[in-house]
Amino acid sequence: MADNRRAAEPQGEQDRGTSRRQGENEGWALFSYLVAGMGVYGGIGALIDRWTHASLYFPVGMLVGLALAIVLIIYRYGRS
Repeated sequence: MADNRRAAEPQGEQDRGTSRRQGENEGWALFSYLVAGMGVYGGIGALIDRWTHASLYFPVGMLVGLALAIVLIIYRYGRS
């Protein structure tokens, strides 16, 4: 009987739960784009720092990664 609880809910409740889960999934996707962009380009900047013995490329790489992630987010989700 407990397994059929979703079927007994009104249609509006099911749609709201589905849209909430979809919104959470999109939120986590956006967050992962930001973290991955900063991590990848920050890592590339750290490698360049190590090779050139300069301390400028790591923070620049982090900012470039963040900027590219924001551009990707706007490109993918800004057109809805």
